[in-house]
Amino acid sequence: MPVAAPHLHERHRYLAGRPEVRAADLEWALTAPDIDAVWFARGGYGTAQVLASLPWERLRRRPVIGFSDATALVWALARRGIESIHGPVLTTLGPGPSASDEESRAVLRHLLTTGEAPVLPGTRLCGPERSVRGRVVGGNLTVLASLAGTPEAFRAEGAIVVLEDVTESPYRLERALCQLIDSGGLQGAVGIALGEFVGCEPPRGATYELTDMWSDKLGPLGIPVIHQLPVGHGSRNHAFHYGGEAVLSSDGLKPVGARTRVEVV
Repeated sequence: MPVAAPHLHERHRYLAGRPEVRAADLEWALTAPDIDAVWFARGGYGTAQVLASLPWERLRRRPVIGFSDATALVWALARRGIESIHGPVLTTLGPGPSASDEESRAVLRHLLTTGEAPVLPGTRLCGPERSVRGRVVGGNLTVLASLAGTPEAFRAEGAIVVLEDVTESPYRLERALCQLIDSGGLQGAVGIALGEFVGCEPPRGATYELTDMWSDKLGPLGIPVIHQLPVGHGSRNHAFHYGGEAVLSSDGLKPVGARTRVEVV
């Protein structure tokens, strides 16, 4: 049964309440014994502001479901060995311009009820043509880049990194990617899987494609890079186990094993 956070309808400027209020709600959601899962209602702008206030030693192992700005939390959990689910937020499950398509909803429901996630299909972009295995982390590119220099800085050692973003100009994406690379965030990654970059197309008349930028920046890493995964801010947003094991090959990302189920009513 859905349970609303105590201060769900609070407002503070463009946020759902002041940082201390949001931190208190998140602490409750992550520690209360009668909560089975934590599901972001929207993207979660401001999530990174409350990470320092969470009592990490008291958190219970329960799924957190979300993407976009929720990346800050699911990454912070993953670096502490707690898996989450990168997938549609509640407001994208109903009708509207940001709604997830029927296949994305079906994938999410299957994952929640069985613990099984499907293969995320993709296409080879650059790097060596080989299969690699690792835990799957990543998320929203600009959110991950913004964590550089903080206690929750992104680190991809031994991992497969999924990246996506929305309404960012190509030069801003390149800036965020450079920040992630130069800060050591991608050091030791075994593979990269690029999702959708909605509203990030080059301007009209441009003589380059986004794929040119990805290849220029990611190719020198010497690891396999695939793209066109059905993950991101578009209608296609297939869920996957964040922090779970998977195999990346030239045609997609295949999860290894099932994970914890969540009762859906």
